Amino acid sequence: MIQRYGEEVAGGAETLCRQTAGALADAGHSVRVHTTTARDYLTWAAHYPAGISTDGGVAVHRHAVSEADPAMASALVRRLGLDASDGDAERAWALAQGPVAPGLVDAVRGMDPGGLLVCWTYLYATTQLAMAAAVGPTVLVPLAHNEPMLRFPITRGVMRRADGFAFMTPEEALLVDDLHGIGGRPVEIVGAGLAPATPSEAAAARAGFALPDRFALYLGRIDPAKGIDELLRAHAGYRAGGGELELVLAGRATVPMEFPDWVVTTGFVTEKQRASLIDAASCVVLPSRHESLSLVALEAWQRSTPTLANGHSEVLAGQTRRSGAGRIYIDEGEYARELAAIAGNVAECQAMGMRGAHFASDATWPACVDRWERLLSTVAGEA
Repeated sequence: MIQRYGEEVAGGAETLCRQTAGALADAGHSVRVHTTTARDYLTWAAHYPAGISTDGGVAVHRHAVSEADPAMASALVRRLGLDASDGDAERAWALAQGPVAPGLVDAVRGMDPGGLLVCWTYLYATTQLAMAAAVGPTVLVPLAHNEPMLRFPITRGVMRRADGFAFMTPEEALLVDDLHGIGGRPVEIVGAGLAPATPSEAAAARAGFALPDRFALYLGRIDPAKGIDELLRAHAGYRAGGGELELVLAGRATVPMEFPDWVVTTGFVTEKQRASLIDAASCVVLPSRHESLSLVALEAWQRSTPTLANGHSEVLAGQTRRSGAGRIYIDEGEYARELAAIAGNVAECQAMGMRGAHFASDATWPACVDRWERLLSTVAGEA
């Protein structure tokens, strides 16, 4: 169960859920996804038709969504971030943020008690309501990072209801355990898998997009919540100091944004285009402070492209240190210095690329499926 699902959906959680569901189905498991008709995560406006469809070997049940109120949700979350003791305000926030899909909750309530319900992302009403309605054992994929909502009482209730946890990184597991306590419940660091690497396609990217000769690449949702504003300021400072790498933003903008004329934007890109852009880039920048796993980092390392990550994210910092395949920055000045070091040292970049490819070689779907099977079997057995 996840709030959005589909090839056109831009989001790391949704992409990973779809890939995981497909991998489990390919391994012979019966997989059914309950989701909504939405593609946009702010308004939850209907994009896909309600009903049942198939996505490879996965049955997809889409449910209609009640109207959300993003402005109210934003105001309430700021208020609750200062004082989360107002239960009425917290419930109002959850409903205003959404997505509230009554049919999805009914479907969960009507599930076979012998089946396993896996809920992706702790944050949204789909999980908050589905976990409360579940009649059988549940596995929570929190995709948690250090933000005020993780400390809300409603989140504590979701965490307590889970019979097992699937985490993306050790840092995420430690964060949830520190705040909510996992106890003796089954846990697995499931991580992610990657499709086998294809040959380099940098020429295809240069032919398909108006790319600078040398550039740093941001790949993902173009959204202030992903650190885009901070990235633009940091890169402007880097340029002002004589930095030679340009900046390319690849992905769909979720809100209207204005960019300096030196920024190249591509709009939504396909999986094949993602790979070609990574091949053409000098490095991939990871500006988000809030991550539970960076698929983009794994994709970059698999293709021997180094990364530059925001060190305020413990997950990104941990992934980078374990891989040895990138650099970390804390502020705008350090961003400029670290990016200059990447741009000016070809030999070091090649070494980081080799370490990244070695690190990412362990991120296979068969290995990921094995971890999922171990977790699901343990939860089912204990239930």
